[in-house]
Order: sequence, then C-alpha cells, then structure tokens
Amino acid sequence: KVAIVEVLEGLLNDHPSYNGVDIDIIWRNTPSRLKQDGYELSFESEASDEDDTEVIATESSVKYLTYPYSNGQKTGFYCDQRDNRLMVAEYCRDKRVLDLCCYNGGFALNAMVQGAAQCVGVDSSQDAIDAATANAMKNELDPAKVSFVREDIAVYMKSAMNEEEEFDVIVLDPPKLAPNLSTLDKASRKYHALNRDAMNLINREKGGLLLTCTCSAAMTQKDGGQYFLNTVNGAGLSAKRRVTLLRVNGAAPCHTQSPASFPAGAYLTAALFHVGPVGS
Repeated sequence: KVAIVEVLEGLLNDHPSYNGVDIDIIWRNTPSRLKQDGYELSFESEASDEDDTEVIATESSVKYLTYPYSNGQKTGFYCDQRDNRLMVAEYCRDKRVLDLCCYNGGFALNAMVQGAAQCVGVDSSQDAIDAATANAMKNELDPAKVSFVREDIAVYMKSAMNEEEEFDVIVLDPPKLAPNLSTLDKASRKYHALNRDAMNLINREKGGLLLTCTCSAAMTQKDGGQYFLNTVNGAGLSAKRRVTLLRVNGAAPCHTQSPASFPAGAYLTAALFHVGPVGS
C-alpha cells in the first residue's frame, strides 16, 4: 500500500493538470473480494461512515457529486464507461431514453446534455437514485425531462410493457451477474431475460438503439466475446425483434489491459445494437 500510494502521489504531483492542486489519495478496499482471492487484510480502509465530504467530479462537462471519504455505494465514480456514455449520448438528441441500472445517472445525464427529449433512470438502490437526482440538479437539468425511479429493473420493464411505454434509446448496464465461470449459465439466462424485455420497450414503429453491457469477465471472455453477443441475439429472437450489431466497446483507455499477466482486465463489453421495428 505505502509503495503504491507513494508512486501515485509522485506521478500526480508531476502532472501538469494538477499544478497547484493538493493531492489526497484515499485507499479503499473490498474485504470480501480480497479474501476471495486469498489476501489477508493487514490494514483498514481509510473511508468513514461519518465523513460526508463532497467532491465534484467532472467528465465530458457533466458534474457528479462524489463522497470518497465515506463508506457506502455512492462514494466514488466509475470511469470505465466514460467513452461509452459520451458515444451513446450523441445518438440521443430529441429521443426518449431509458437508463437501466443507472447508478448515479451517468448515461441519462450525458443524454440530457446532448439534447435528449426525456430521460428516465431506474435503479434498485435508493442511494443511487438520490445521487442521480442530486447530480441532475447540480447540472441544472429540467426535472420535468429527467427523472429517476427506485425499482428492480425487471419489475419496472414489465410494468412499462403493461402500460405500453416506448423508448428510442435504452441503456442496460447491470452489475456483475457472473462473478465466475460456475455462475455463467445462470447469468446468461438473466442477461437473456433483461435484454429481451428491454427490446420489447424499444419504439415498435420506428425501432431504436440498445446499448447493452456486461461487466463480468467470465461473460466478456467466453468464446472470444461472442458468447455475450449470441446471448443478446437470442434475446432478440425471443422478443421477435431484428437486431443489428453496430459496435462493440470495452472500458475507457485509462483501464489498460495486460492479456498475459491479468486477463481479467478484459471484463467490460458494451455492445450497441439497432433494434428494428416490430415485424421488420
């Protein structure tokens, strides 16, 4: 820990972007994950339940409230989807957008900044919904056009289908459903169901876009990445919607990979599909 923090401080202090800025590195860990990999903790996390010091993170001109000194889900910010948030937002002008598993609202906020007509974010965590709502206010977005709902996304989608709601662009970015190979079959069925239901909410007359993601290395690496894409294609067949793969992205470039020494670094797949109209 000491060596890593020392190197990071040196690199950041020498970077021109941080001239005159006080660098404060917060060391965080997830004990359960470390023990799963055979590590024994010899130190405690530096985060605290009591410290709610607010830090603003800015990405692609969008501001996010973060709480790096506090324990809990809304402490920080996920940088790996940076390029994907901006990429899909560029297709959202004048569109109705659904951000599933929205966390702090990253995809929805970027879509609104790029001119989306309306955005709805859904997450099962109240902390995430509170953070997303606060971020929308921080960016002075119209609350009549962007809203966040606490609900299980499967329940939300079934309710939306019953009410015949439609969206032009849907982002599906669930948490890790396949933490290892032994859970891959079960996770595949879950991915299939979620993507099928998401496709059923895409505009039936005109079609639309689905950005579907997996952050499970087991899913991303299976069959060279084809396994996840085949799962989504199967969901399209179940939904009776024609799907066309437009592009496949991974994590942002700051998440470097070392295929030889750390293949698990290739964990994120973000696949953009066009979902055709019903009957196409």
